[in-house]
Amino acid sequence: MRFFLLPGQRHDTVGVPPLIEGVAFGALLGDKAFDTDWLRAELDERGAAAVIPPKANRKAAISFDRDMYRWRPCCRDR
Repeated sequence: MRFFLLPGQRHDTVGVPPLIEGVAFGALLGDKAFDTDWLRAELDERGAAAVIPPKANRKAAISFDRDMYRWRPCCRDR
């Protein structure tokens, strides 16, 4: 597990590259803040699933595994 602390005013995805660099994984679970084209492309290139709900302003629908999305630590008790 890695942590990368950012100032509160920075966007969440700024901290993603150093966290995933050199790490093999099968899926990335994240909230809508992580719904970016570059991150989805990076995960696809690695063969990892993007378990990220799409933002409301997406023009094309993007599916994600809702059951796996509930595995996030904040949602385990639900």
